[in-house]
Amino acid sequence: MARTNIISEYLGLLRADLERQFVLQGRTHKHAGLLQLLTHCLHPRFLPLILCRLSRASFLLGIPLLPFIFSYLNLILFGLQITPRCEIGGGLFLPHPSGVVVGSWRIGVNVTLFQQVTLGAREIDMNFNSELLPEICDNVTIGAGARVLGRIRLGENVTVGANAVVLSSVEPNSTVVGIPARKIPLSGL
Repeated sequence: MARTNIISEYLGLLRADLERQFVLQGRTHKHAGLLQLLTHCLHPRFLPLILCRLSRASFLLGIPLLPFIFSYLNLILFGLQITPRCEIGGGLFLPHPSGVVVGSWRIGVNVTLFQQVTLGAREIDMNFNSELLPEICDNVTIGAGARVLGRIRLGENVTVGANAVVLSSVEPNSTVVGIPARKIPLSGL
């Protein structure tokens, strides 16, 4: 992928992230242009995403050390640990990024991760082996303190309850709660 393509793709992802925040805030003006990106760059819900996107883009560009510097800044400033190796779609929302650990190999579009969420392997994985890591599909919400562990897949439109421990794949349009997580009927809500 050419450098200009990576840069424009990641600017587009940042726009999608900010536009999703606008939608969730109920704003009538939902377009995120360059001015909106600049005026929100220090917002505590947007700066972590900027650092995350810079980390991933510099990783894809093959710039040594820079991806890990951006990741480290996120860890120091926000308590947020996101590997630059994770492919993340647009519209990521972190209402409270503190304590979030993202060690999955892929996250889809319009995903919400609340505080203290952990996505990762069930065993020690020092080499980022995608065969050990979860995949999060589109429009997934993961509640505060939840753990999603192992080579599993959360399908589209899944909701994971607070403090749930998800150890097996979840089919689309489901809600899971508990330790270990189990599906609950939507009529039971």
